[in-house]
Amino acid sequence: MLMQRTIPSESLASAKRYAPLLLAASYAAGVVGLLLPQSRQLFQLLTPFHLLLTASILFWFHKGWSRQFILFCLVAFGVGYGVEVAGVHTGKIFGEYRYGGAFGFKIFEVPLLIGLNWLVLVYIAGVICAPLKWPAWARAGIAAALLIGLDVLMEPVSGTFDFWYWANDKIPLQNFVAWFATAYLLLLLFYLLPLQRQNRMALPLYIMQLLFFVSLLLFT
Repeated sequence: MLMQRTIPSESLASAKRYAPLLLAASYAAGVVGLLLPQSRQLFQLLTPFHLLLTASILFWFHKGWSRQFILFCLVAFGVGYGVEVAGVHTGKIFGEYRYGGAFGFKIFEVPLLIGLNWLVLVYIAGVICAPLKWPAWARAGIAAALLIGLDVLMEPVSGTFDFWYWANDKIPLQNFVAWFATAYLLLLLFYLLPLQRQNRMALPLYIMQLLFFVSLLLFT
Protein backbone atom coordinates (compact mmCIF):
# COMPACT_ATOMS: atom_id res chain seq x y z
CA MET A 1 0.00 0.00 0.00
CA LEU A 2 2.84 2.39 0.83
CA MET A 3 4.47 1.77 -2.56
CA GLN A 4 1.17 2.44 -4.32
CA ARG A 5 0.86 5.80 -2.58
CA THR A 6 4.42 7.05 -3.07
CA ILE A 7 5.00 6.11 -6.71
CA PRO A 8 2.42 8.54 -8.17
CA SER A 9 3.75 11.47 -6.09
CA GLU A 10 7.35 10.65 -7.05
CA SER A 11 6.36 10.41 -10.71
CA LEU A 12 4.59 13.75 -10.48
CA ALA A 13 7.61 15.39 -8.87
CA SER A 14 9.87 13.96 -11.55
CA ALA A 15 7.58 15.21 -14.31
CA LYS A 16 7.52 18.70 -12.77
CA ARG A 17 11.32 18.67 -12.60
CA TYR A 18 11.61 18.17 -16.35
CA ALA A 19 8.64 20.33 -17.41
CA PRO A 20 10.68 23.57 -17.57
CA LEU A 21 13.25 21.83 -19.79
CA LEU A 22 10.46 20.62 -22.07
CA LEU A 23 9.11 24.15 -22.35
CA ALA A 24 12.56 25.63 -23.03
CA ALA A 25 13.17 23.00 -25.71
CA SER A 26 9.81 23.83 -27.27
CA TYR A 27 10.70 27.52 -27.52
CA ALA A 28 14.17 26.74 -28.91
CA ALA A 29 12.71 24.39 -31.51
CA GLY A 30 10.14 27.02 -32.38
CA VAL A 31 12.81 29.61 -33.10
CA VAL A 32 14.75 27.27 -35.38
CA GLY A 33 11.62 25.89 -37.04
CA LEU A 34 10.17 29.32 -37.79
CA LEU A 35 13.43 30.78 -39.04
CA LEU A 36 14.13 27.96 -41.51
CA PRO A 37 12.04 28.42 -44.68
CA GLN A 38 11.81 24.64 -45.15
CA SER A 39 10.04 24.12 -41.80
CA ARG A 40 8.27 27.46 -41.28
CA GLN A 41 4.86 26.32 -42.47
CA LEU A 42 4.93 23.23 -40.25
CA PHE A 43 5.89 25.24 -37.16
CA GLN A 44 3.20 27.80 -37.88
CA LEU A 45 0.69 24.94 -37.80
CA LEU A 46 2.18 23.85 -34.47
CA THR A 47 1.75 27.30 -32.88
CA PRO A 48 -1.62 26.50 -31.21
CA PHE A 49 -0.20 23.31 -29.67
CA HIS A 50 2.81 25.24 -28.38
CA LEU A 51 0.55 27.82 -26.74
CA LEU A 52 -1.55 25.08 -25.13
CA LEU A 53 1.61 23.36 -23.87
CA THR A 54 2.87 26.66 -22.46
CA ALA A 55 -0.40 27.37 -20.64
CA SER A 56 -0.69 23.80 -19.33
CA ILE A 57 2.80 23.78 -17.82
CA LEU A 58 2.47 27.31 -16.45
CA PHE A 59 -0.80 26.68 -14.63
CA TRP A 60 0.38 23.28 -13.44
CA PHE A 61 2.86 25.22 -11.30
CA HIS A 62 0.28 27.67 -9.95
CA LYS A 63 -0.12 27.51 -6.18
CA GLY A 64 -3.52 28.12 -4.69
CA TRP A 65 -6.39 27.31 -7.03
CA SER A 66 -9.57 28.96 -5.79
CA ARG A 67 -12.89 30.29 -7.03
CA GLN A 68 -11.42 33.78 -7.15
CA PHE A 69 -8.50 32.59 -9.26
CA ILE A 70 -10.78 30.75 -11.68
CA LEU A 71 -12.93 33.91 -11.88
CA PHE A 72 -9.84 35.95 -12.72
CA CYS A 73 -8.83 33.47 -15.43
CA LEU A 74 -12.29 33.64 -17.00
CA VAL A 75 -12.34 37.44 -16.88
CA ALA A 76 -8.81 37.76 -18.33
CA PHE A 77 -9.63 35.31 -21.11
CA GLY A 78 -12.96 36.98 -21.88
CA VAL A 79 -11.70 40.56 -21.75
CA GLY A 80 -8.59 39.75 -23.77
CA TYR A 81 -10.60 37.95 -26.43
CA GLY A 82 -13.40 40.51 -26.43
CA VAL A 83 -11.12 43.50 -26.86
CA GLU A 84 -9.41 41.75 -29.78
CA VAL A 85 -12.76 41.06 -31.47
CA ALA A 86 -13.72 44.70 -31.04
CA GLY A 87 -10.27 45.77 -32.22
CA VAL A 88 -10.33 43.69 -35.39
CA HIS A 89 -13.85 44.73 -36.37
CA THR A 90 -13.61 48.45 -35.61
CA GLY A 91 -9.95 49.36 -36.02
CA LYS A 92 -10.53 51.87 -33.21
CA ILE A 93 -8.73 50.17 -30.32
CA PHE A 94 -5.36 48.87 -31.47
CA GLY A 95 -5.47 50.18 -35.04
CA GLU A 96 -6.38 48.37 -38.23
CA TYR A 97 -5.15 44.77 -38.29
CA ARG A 98 -6.27 41.22 -38.98
CA TYR A 99 -5.22 37.80 -37.72
CA GLY A 100 -3.46 35.24 -39.88
CA GLY A 101 -3.84 31.50 -39.58
CA ALA A 102 -0.99 30.59 -37.22
CA PHE A 103 -3.10 30.70 -34.05
CA GLY A 104 -5.69 28.30 -35.39
CA PHE A 105 -9.48 28.25 -35.09
CA LYS A 106 -11.20 31.64 -35.23
CA ILE A 107 -14.50 32.98 -33.96
CA PHE A 108 -15.49 36.45 -35.15
CA GLU A 109 -12.22 36.57 -37.11
CA VAL A 110 -10.10 36.26 -33.95
CA PRO A 111 -8.36 33.00 -32.95
CA LEU A 112 -9.93 31.60 -29.80
CA LEU A 113 -6.47 31.00 -28.37
CA ILE A 114 -5.78 34.73 -28.31
CA GLY A 115 -7.90 34.89 -25.16
CA LEU A 116 -5.64 32.26 -23.61
CA ASN A 117 -2.58 34.19 -24.73
CA TRP A 118 -3.85 37.31 -22.96
CA LEU A 119 -4.44 35.28 -19.80
CA VAL A 120 -0.96 33.73 -19.89
CA LEU A 121 0.82 37.03 -20.50
CA VAL A 122 -1.10 39.00 -17.88
CA TYR A 123 -0.66 36.20 -15.35
CA ILE A 124 3.11 35.84 -15.73
CA ALA A 125 3.64 39.62 -15.55
CA GLY A 126 1.41 39.78 -12.49
CA VAL A 127 3.25 36.99 -10.69
CA ILE A 128 6.67 38.49 -11.51
CA CYS A 129 5.73 41.85 -9.96
CA ALA A 130 3.70 40.44 -7.07
CA PRO A 131 6.61 40.48 -4.55
CA LEU A 132 7.08 44.26 -4.99
CA LYS A 133 6.10 46.10 -1.81
CA TRP A 134 4.12 48.71 -3.70
CA PRO A 135 0.40 49.53 -3.96
CA ALA A 136 -1.66 47.48 -6.40
CA TRP A 137 -1.94 50.36 -8.89
CA ALA A 138 1.86 50.73 -9.03
CA ARG A 139 2.57 47.01 -9.43
CA ALA A 140 -0.06 46.84 -12.16
CA GLY A 141 1.75 49.63 -14.02
CA ILE A 142 5.15 47.92 -13.83
CA ALA A 143 3.69 44.56 -14.87
CA ALA A 144 1.86 46.16 -17.81
CA ALA A 145 5.14 47.79 -18.85
CA LEU A 146 6.75 44.33 -18.92
CA LEU A 147 4.09 43.25 -21.40
CA ILE A 148 4.66 46.32 -23.56
CA GLY A 149 8.31 45.27 -23.71
CA LEU A 150 7.24 41.91 -25.13
CA ASP A 151 4.78 43.49 -27.54
CA VAL A 152 7.45 45.81 -28.93
CA LEU A 153 9.38 42.68 -29.93
CA MET A 154 6.34 40.78 -31.24
CA GLU A 155 4.90 43.39 -33.56
CA PRO A 156 7.70 43.69 -36.17
CA VAL A 157 7.72 39.92 -36.85
CA SER A 158 3.99 39.21 -36.57
CA GLY A 159 3.26 39.33 -40.29
CA THR A 160 6.32 37.31 -41.25
CA PHE A 161 5.05 34.30 -39.32
CA ASP A 162 1.34 34.67 -40.12
CA PHE A 163 0.43 35.78 -36.58
CA TRP A 164 -1.34 39.05 -37.45
CA TYR A 165 -1.04 41.77 -40.09
CA TRP A 166 -1.17 45.55 -39.79
CA ALA A 167 -2.80 47.75 -42.41
CA ASN A 168 -0.07 49.20 -44.65
CA ASP A 169 2.50 47.32 -42.51
CA LYS A 170 2.49 50.20 -40.02
CA ILE A 171 2.29 49.58 -36.28
CA PRO A 172 0.29 52.46 -34.76
CA LEU A 173 1.19 53.98 -31.43
CA GLN A 174 -2.36 53.40 -30.24
CA ASN A 175 -1.65 49.66 -30.28
CA PHE A 176 0.80 50.03 -27.41
CA VAL A 177 -1.48 52.43 -25.55
CA ALA A 178 -4.42 50.02 -25.83
CA TRP A 179 -2.23 47.06 -24.89
CA PHE A 180 -1.04 48.88 -21.77
CA ALA A 181 -4.54 50.02 -20.77
CA THR A 182 -6.12 46.57 -21.20
CA ALA A 183 -3.27 44.79 -19.42
CA TYR A 184 -3.27 47.39 -16.63
CA LEU A 185 -6.95 46.88 -15.83
CA LEU A 186 -6.58 43.09 -15.77
CA LEU A 187 -3.47 43.32 -13.62
CA LEU A 188 -5.18 45.68 -11.21
CA LEU A 189 -7.91 43.06 -10.81
CA PHE A 190 -5.22 40.42 -10.33
CA TYR A 191 -3.75 42.36 -7.41
CA LEU A 192 -7.04 43.41 -5.83
CA LEU A 193 -8.58 39.94 -5.72
CA PRO A 194 -7.59 37.68 -2.79
CA LEU A 195 -5.38 35.33 -4.82
CA GLN A 196 -2.24 33.27 -4.41
CA ARG A 197 0.37 34.82 -6.72
CA GLN A 198 3.17 32.28 -6.61
CA ASN A 199 4.45 30.39 -9.63
CA ARG A 200 8.11 29.58 -10.14
CA MET A 201 7.56 29.18 -13.88
CA ALA A 202 6.42 32.78 -14.43
CA LEU A 203 9.82 34.48 -14.65
CA PRO A 204 11.50 31.69 -16.68
CA LEU A 205 8.57 31.75 -19.10
CA TYR A 206 8.79 35.53 -19.51
CA ILE A 207 12.52 35.19 -20.25
CA MET A 208 11.84 32.37 -22.74
CA GLN A 209 9.31 34.52 -24.57
CA LEU A 210 11.68 37.48 -24.52
CA LEU A 211 14.50 35.41 -26.02
CA PHE A 212 12.09 33.82 -28.51
CA PHE A 213 10.98 37.12 -30.01
CA VAL A 214 14.44 38.71 -29.81
CA SER A 215 15.79 35.75 -31.80
CA LEU A 216 13.04 36.04 -34.42
CA LEU A 217 13.58 39.78 -34.67
CA LEU A 218 17.36 39.50 -35.05
CA PHE A 219 17.48 36.68 -37.57
CA THR A 220 14.39 37.25 -39.72
